Amino acid sequence: MTDNKFNRRAFIQGGVALAASAAAWPGRAQGRAFPSKPLTLIVPFAPGGNVDITARTLGVPLTRHAGQSVIVDNRAGGGGAVGTGWASRAENDGHSLLVATPGQLGTLPEMIKVPYRADNFVPVAVLSRTPVVVVVRANDARFKTAGDFLQAMQARSENVTIGHAGPGSPNHLALLQLEDAAKARVNAVPYKGSGPAVVDLLGGQIDAVIDQVTSSAPHLKSGGLRALLVLGPQVGGMLAGVPNLAQQGIPSFDATTFVGVFAPRGIAPQTVASLQGWISKSVAEPEFSKPIRELGSEPLAESAAYLQRLVQEDAVLATRLVKQGRLKAD
Repeated sequence: MTDNKFNRRAFIQGGVALAASAAAWPGRAQGRAFPSKPLTLIVPFAPGGNVDITARTLGVPLTRHAGQSVIVDNRAGGGGAVGTGWASRAENDGHSLLVATPGQLGTLPEMIKVPYRADNFVPVAVLSRTPVVVVVRANDARFKTAGDFLQAMQARSENVTIGHAGPGSPNHLALLQLEDAAKARVNAVPYKGSGPAVVDLLGGQIDAVIDQVTSSAPHLKSGGLRALLVLGPQVGGMLAGVPNLAQQGIPSFDATTFVGVFAPRGIAPQTVASLQGWISKSVAEPEFSKPIRELGSEPLAESAAYLQRLVQEDAVLATRLVKQGRLKAD
């Protein structure tokens, strides 16, 4: 893990240096105008999941603030490693950006060989945070309460089948932590994103999904799915009344998922500053904040430094789970 620790250190130091450079050169805007072509948001997951929805929602106000159209490019696979690797090789002129969770940079390099390093990217901004929940079919009489589900996990162990968004995804880490907290093991089924997992849950192929509420929200509202358990602090909105682990007498942890924007290393500080300004304005716009809240997330225009810290925290968690033998590629 020595190389990974070095890479994480370099990632953090690089972000700090970038911020300092941007502050030192506030008037540097000469040369070709940015952006000079459409912005591409590379999403390393399948359409329909939390990250995809967040990126597409951001694209509406960002188009107006940046003065260029915004394209979402889904490149799923490897728990986000495929798309993240693709983004790491993109031109560093600011026109291609990665929209992902901190886990793509903090978690995956700890568990598998990936075609990039954390310091191949510069953190730009946080977009949102989303509760992670256990969802089941609304008509599944076996799991009327969170207690029923936890008892089934503990009693029938690997006979309970739970889907997640792929190895190393936030959903996967949440499931591993839930198994440890409940002292149980399940039949875990990886998917290429939350969308396909939810489809199989609705079709009865699996028993439950660990999901960010954003991608499950339409089915929770329509009555097709039901949220049983919040894997983190209790929240309001559509999850009001849904218990968390502490209320079930289970050791609690916080699996809240954050979505952020990263840029390829080498991007000019003034370009990052422009992107940060446009993104901050976009997150505050009702075009972004209203639909994100309606889907159960919270808009969160946090800084690059905040995003760096989230990456580091994910790396620490991943390192611990790998050492326990709980986190590995399927």
